[in-house]
Amino acid sequence: MSLSSRFLRLVVLLTGLALGAQPSAAQTAPAPSQAAPNAPALSQHNPPPAKSAPAIIPGSPLAALTGAGANENDAKQTPAPFGTDEIGFALATVLGNEAGHTFAQFTDALKRSTRLTPVLSWMKSFTTQPQRRNNAAAIFAGLGIAFVPGVLLDLFVRFLLRQPMGFCARTAVPGTPRAETAQETEGLASAERGETEKRRWRSASLASVSRRLGFALLRFLLALLPLAMFGTFEQLCLNSGMIGTRAAHLAVVGLANAYLTARLAQEVLLLLLAPGAPSLRLVPMSTAHAKWTMRHALVVIITVFAEFSLISVAEILGLSKDGAGAVIRLAALIVNLEVAFIIWQSRRVVGRWMAGPPGAEGSMAELRRRLAKVWHVLAIFYVLAVWVAWAGGVRNALGTLLWAVLVVILALIIGRAAWKGGDMLLARLFPDSDSAAKPTTSTFKRRVRAYNPLIRFLIRAIVVALVVLLMLQGWGLDAFNWLLSNSVSWLLLNALFSILITVACAIILWEYFNYRIDRRIDRLNETGRTRHAARLRTLAPMLRAALGTVIIVATLIICLSRIGVNTTGLLAVSSVVGIAVGFGSQKLVQDLITGLFLLFEDAMQVGDVVTLGGMSGTVERLSIRTIRLRGGDGSINIIPFSSVTTVTNQTRDFSYAQISIMVRYEEDIDRVMAVLMEIGKQMRAEPAWGTMMRDDLQLFGLDSFDELGLVFAGQIRTGPGQHWSVRREFYARVQKRFKEEGIELPYRRQSLQLELPEEVIEHLGPELHDGQAKPDQPVQEKPGEAKDKS
Repeated sequence: MSLSSRFLRLVVLLTGLALGAQPSAAQTAPAPSQAAPNAPALSQHNPPPAKSAPAIIPGSPLAALTGAGANENDAKQTPAPFGTDEIGFALATVLGNEAGHTFAQFTDALKRSTRLTPVLSWMKSFTTQPQRRNNAAAIFAGLGIAFVPGVLLDLFVRFLLRQPMGFCARTAVPGTPRAETAQETEGLASAERGETEKRRWRSASLASVSRRLGFALLRFLLALLPLAMFGTFEQLCLNSGMIGTRAAHLAVVGLANAYLTARLAQEVLLLLLAPGAPSLRLVPMSTAHAKWTMRHALVVIITVFAEFSLISVAEILGLSKDGAGAVIRLAALIVNLEVAFIIWQSRRVVGRWMAGPPGAEGSMAELRRRLAKVWHVLAIFYVLAVWVAWAGGVRNALGTLLWAVLVVILALIIGRAAWKGGDMLLARLFPDSDSAAKPTTSTFKRRVRAYNPLIRFLIRAIVVALVVLLMLQGWGLDAFNWLLSNSVSWLLLNALFSILITVACAIILWEYFNYRIDRRIDRLNETGRTRHAARLRTLAPMLRAALGTVIIVATLIICLSRIGVNTTGLLAVSSVVGIAVGFGSQKLVQDLITGLFLLFEDAMQVGDVVTLGGMSGTVERLSIRTIRLRGGDGSINIIPFSSVTTVTNQTRDFSYAQISIMVRYEEDIDRVMAVLMEIGKQMRAEPAWGTMMRDDLQLFGLDSFDELGLVFAGQIRTGPGQHWSVRREFYARVQKRFKEEGIELPYRRQSLQLELPEEVIEHLGPELHDGQAKPDQPVQEKPGEAKDKS
């Protein structure tokens, strides 16, 4: 089967697929409308207007999304189903509406939960309710009697215990206390710049560690003594009866408990960080970082204590539950903002610690480096999202958001593993460039390697889609069930699957055609038909371009029909446009047709030396409409096929090296012919020149009588384009051989003869007779030489 017949079969197959994808007339034709009972009958002279074919195929995914093809009568009787209420993509509309509705509900709940109207009403009630004013005065008096003296007692006891605490710090490490290095005392600036720790770790014995821990615990116990005395003092004040009202009693108890909790948290942080006593520090960090951490932690502790005190006193004074809830949410917002600010300031320090050593390699090291760059964004988002969800009325907001974050992290880990696994599998099956130089690589793998970017893109798109579905499923949206049960999503998946199959079939057809062309060229070369192989190799780009255009157009038509576009009108419009373009570009059409005929007639091939369009050179490339000709001076000439009327190919089938040799008239003709024939036989006997010379020298004999000598003519038949090399070599050997044989090659020479008067000759006398010529004997000229007289 010839290549042209295979090409026609492929075209017929693709055309059949394209026509098969079109809906039949029964499917696309609109149903005839039923006339109303009272409607007047139309006359034969006024037939009903013919309805054009719909632009969108009914029942297709595009019809489901845009609502095209819906029956008007059904629309009047029943509510519009999903996707048929308006023009546009209903899926995006519904999703947008649902998202907007959910966001509106959430913002309404957030506004209701943070509304300060009850707080304002409560504050105004102090002017109308004397009892609340009396309770407020009693609370302030009780705090002045019990709470404030207790705080002063705590401060005084802590002042007295400075010496014992200092003794613990000095005794924890035996010997002279080590002077802190510049790195440990450079302050908060280093922490904000994100400089990593460069401490010199020293080996510590069990005894030194036990000693440090013991003195740290001893200092902690000493720090608890002021708290114990504060609590005892508050209890004595409450039992003494100095605080008579219940409101004052409750306020003192609440603030005392809050103060004890805050102070205990402070002492626990001092036990771990010990910013003023490095010898007692249990957490390995520099003094600057310890002070920075302690300072920000105290800010948060003080904020929580102050907010708790205000809210508890307000509730004792009659603040309603809604008002207390709004104040609590605003107070929590302040704490969350402080935590977010601390995270932002410590992003570089924590990021350097999370990134690990700079030279670490491996997947875990790469994961740590990536996480170190974005950890603060995730942490700030989580801190603020927890408050938003809690303020919006989400139950167990902390656990819910924690589960959502874990679902995202798990989905990203699975997606990353699938991403890397797909790349590794593709690299193992079809390496990009490593196997390009290996001769054992099969043609199939080399061809598939060209589609690695497309395959990699499809794999990554599928991985991204699965990651998103896993996230939605983990958040409780039941995405998989929606995709499989929803009619629109099912149609979209079906259309997408059909498009992928169509594109895969088109790629297979394209690769099969290319494989057959390459295989045909290889077989022609193997059987020695190099001329046919070169011709097919010249036509291959044009055949590939034609088939590629047919495949792309057919694939595009099938894909459009699968998503619901009626391609009948599109084909008609494209045909009209094609005809218009053809009339408008007659020169281009002439180039194409002329080029096709020249190529099919095998007038020239790539590598031939031709003369066309008034230019000569080597054919470098043949496109569908132009010839790229390389001139003898290296210039590039682009010649359209329409300007080619005559092609002179100097390298087709064989060539003749034309021989023309001139010798003097005195030479022997038979001897000259014998020497020339011998030179031709010697060249034919040598392997290098014998492969170029297809015949011996054909010496025609004496061809003409020239002004300078005898001209002998002949020719040597050579391979295509090899006559120039053979003729140059033959002429070089003729010059050397004639020199050895004494055969002279004529060339033009001039001589000068002077005729002097007799008196001049007599006057010169002997000097003239001593010369080479005598006055009565002119200079002799050799035959064939020119003679000028003056």
